[in-house]
Amino acid sequence: MKDVFKIVLFLIGCNTFCQSGLELPDMGRTSMDEMKMTQYDKDSTASAVVLFEKGITYHDKNRDFYLTTEYYYRIKIFNKKGFNKATFKIPFYNKGEVFDIQGITYNLNEQGAIKKTSLNSNKDVFTKATSKDWSEVSFTLPNVQEGSVLECKISLNTPTYRYLSDWEFQSDIPKIVSKYDSSVLLNWKFNIRLNGYLELNKDNPTVKKNCVFFPNLGSGSCMSLSYEMNDIPAFKEEDFMTSSENYISKLVFDLVSYTEYEKVKSYAGTSDEVREKVTNYIKTWEDADKTIRDDFLDNQTSMKRYFKSVLPDHLLEIENNLEKGNKIYKYLQSHFNWNNQYWKFEKIKLKKDFESKVGSVDIINLSLYNSLQAANIESYVAILSTRKNGFPSKLTPVTKDFDYIIVKAVIDGNIYFLDATDRYLSFGELPLRCLNGDARILDFKKGSYWEKIKTSKNSSITTRVKLVLDSDNNFKGTISKFKKGYAASKQRELIKNKSKEQYLEDIESENVYLEIENNEIIDLDENNKPLKEKFDVTFLSEVDNFNTLRINPFFDQRIAENPFKLKERNYPVDFGYSRKYTYLLNLQIPKEFRVKKLPLEKGFSLPNNGGSFLFKVVEKNNTINIFYKYQINRKLYSVEEYNYLKSFFNEIINSQKTFIEIEKIS
Repeated sequence: MKDVFKIVLFLIGCNTFCQSGLELPDMGRTSMDEMKMTQYDKDSTASAVVLFEKGITYHDKNRDFYLTTEYYYRIKIFNKKGFNKATFKIPFYNKGEVFDIQGITYNLNEQGAIKKTSLNSNKDVFTKATSKDWSEVSFTLPNVQEGSVLECKISLNTPTYRYLSDWEFQSDIPKIVSKYDSSVLLNWKFNIRLNGYLELNKDNPTVKKNCVFFPNLGSGSCMSLSYEMNDIPAFKEEDFMTSSENYISKLVFDLVSYTEYEKVKSYAGTSDEVREKVTNYIKTWEDADKTIRDDFLDNQTSMKRYFKSVLPDHLLEIENNLEKGNKIYKYLQSHFNWNNQYWKFEKIKLKKDFESKVGSVDIINLSLYNSLQAANIESYVAILSTRKNGFPSKLTPVTKDFDYIIVKAVIDGNIYFLDATDRYLSFGELPLRCLNGDARILDFKKGSYWEKIKTSKNSSITTRVKLVLDSDNNFKGTISKFKKGYAASKQRELIKNKSKEQYLEDIESENVYLEIENNEIIDLDENNKPLKEKFDVTFLSEVDNFNTLRINPFFDQRIAENPFKLKERNYPVDFGYSRKYTYLLNLQIPKEFRVKKLPLEKGFSLPNNGGSFLFKVVEKNNTINIFYKYQINRKLYSVEEYNYLKSFFNEIINSQKTFIEIEKIS
């Protein structure tokens, strides 16, 4: 018989733990040169700059050898826009703690000497619960002014000792120096990767032997990491991008495995043995599928019988599968009210939630999946990461990367991705938040797989304007709009969330020269059809003098400003879906008038068939016809194509600023 007892490395009372080099600067490091800085030379637009920051992570013998991370920051504030950098918010797991908080604000007094104002950690540090398992410590450094230097130290201990948090070198303000060092026992194995486009100035991983000594087991080795990055530019967000987490420069630590040791003692007198027990955290997708199905979805994907009983009979009796799928989808869209909650990996009960008619993404779309199964339509649960959440890892099956559930349906050989949370989407149309690369299709019989998220709908707007100059020198006529795909779903939501009066007032407020006399909306409730609107309108012309009238021919869908303003963008442009806009104007003027000035015709094309812009003007027999069209053919554009897109939108904006001038014949 053998007596087996477990010895876990981080719990045994070790006498020595090597933390050589794992040190933070002492407080009080600011200099007169830092105090006198008025701007950061490498980015004169910056409201603040991180002068120096460092983090260290180690096993804390004073806290049961759980991992402790200590942070040091020193920041220069240039103007009021940087005042928010004086506020710190630190989330932590409830079984952990945030401790040893120190903070100092440095200013120059009237005599030019440095004056210190210290944080009162007893009065000015606040803790609040943010969820069942998490809390947040927050504080604001005192007496912050333009020109202040802020210095801060924070320590964070967590019982989730098997994980190293990501270290973000880059943020929304520039940094001069950012360092991260750690020393972790080798029974933790990590995949370490550098995210983003910046390069490290220091990358020095080493193994230190005999860094820890355990009675009866001997000494252990540590993985010591030392990283540094200098002159780090601010990460500047802009329109048409997915999560900044996809592109920001940071270190990412993925735990591969953890090894425990067992000492086996034999009563028969044989020598003792030390055995290893390895826990692998990087699992196969087969393991991940089982975890998702059994734990996260809680077997709520096997409710075909229940949904067959609660769905209206006439839906299940439809013979055509595409029509049947459309009707079931529309029924669930109207049945549920989405509570704006994503997938939280919590236990759900679809029967109860279906009756309540309110639910999160997982409740609504698992109900859709089971309903399609009840209708004998081939369908699968699909999981994805939303645009704000970042791209999911494909290297390893990390289930925590996902935050959303949709449904894949296959009808007559065609694939439709479905999300019933939005009442204004058409069948096969996903909300923009879901258009983020690939989804993981959960085929519980054959195994899961990646599939590119494709939407069967794009976006197009066609506007036809027909106007006649009346005897009061105003332009009267009609505007007709035809919207398809995403443009239609957005407009339906806008219309249905306002009164008719408010809707028309808002349109008129966007154009001070416009008066709407009547409007008609067609197919507002038919999401699968184009949305049609017709307006009877009057445009007041701009009179330069008694004989000349001036009018901007673009009465609709003007682009106010270029969405692309950066000098350099180091991440791709992601529109989510292609889009097309067509504008046609027919303008009739009386015979006693003649055209004095017309806009110049223009054309512009993006490389690699990325898109095009065309502006044509024809005047004949006192009728002016304008044809104007631009289209974005792709959803994704590379860094190298950024300046072309910037020029493309500049051309569109400039063309929309032009005027038609007509004058009365003497």
